[in-house]
Amino acid sequence: MTHRDLARTRANGGFTLLVALGVVLVVTMAVMLSYRVVGREADTQADARRQKEAFFAAEAGLAEGREAIRLRTALDATTYENTLMPIINSGAEVTELGLAGANPPWYELLPAGPGDPWNYLRLTPNDMPAHEKQGADNVAYADYPEQNNVRYRVFVRDDIDFTPAGSNPNSDSNGLIWVAAVGEVLSRDGRPTRSVVQALIANQTGAVAYGPGCNMAGCGSDNNYNNSREQNAPDTTQIETLPNNTPP
Repeated sequence: MTHRDLARTRANGGFTLLVALGVVLVVTMAVMLSYRVVGREADTQADARRQKEAFFAAEAGLAEGREAIRLRTALDATTYENTLMPIINSGAEVTELGLAGANPPWYELLPAGPGDPWNYLRLTPNDMPAHEKQGADNVAYADYPEQNNVRYRVFVRDDIDFTPAGSNPNSDSNGLIWVAAVGEVLSRDGRPTRSVVQALIANQTGAVAYGPGCNMAGCGSDNNYNNSREQNAPDTTQIETLPNNTPP
């Protein structure tokens, strides 16, 4: 082999090595980019799932809070005055940052216990019946996820109905109060996901029935047309019937 052929062979080998290194670099960058995109998508889906869990926890807390208010309110009560006073006198006013200093003040409606004011929606093997811990073939599951990171708090306060200025902000006079619930999902990153829902509830005595059509127009459940909106029976002078398409 001549000196010229040897130099050409070495040059070709060096070029091939550079091409191979370039291909490896491009593939490595593509894999890293794909891994980053997949990781970001997984984080987005996990965050969306935590947001739904926090919202459902807040909704559950709000429903429990409304039921607690209903049970504490007398059937013949026209306001929530006697319902709020025991809560106020128990020292349940919230003094944490963000809720402290509100007027009217917020009060803890469902206190969990000393040291930790949160109510937890836990789901552990001890809370599950036996049939949920095994498959259709009666073989016990080796492992399954547990729920220990979902919690909620519920607050209550009177709406702004106190007049004149200087009156007691905790005195309810119109039968309306606010109930607010905070749902929270803890994560390993230390950043919780929260959702807040609230409802202005009214104290009303007696049953209330809602329905479409005639009932909503005020005709009454007995259909006697004895109401202020419809005094006459339907006009039956012209009646149209559907044709009979039944074959003979």
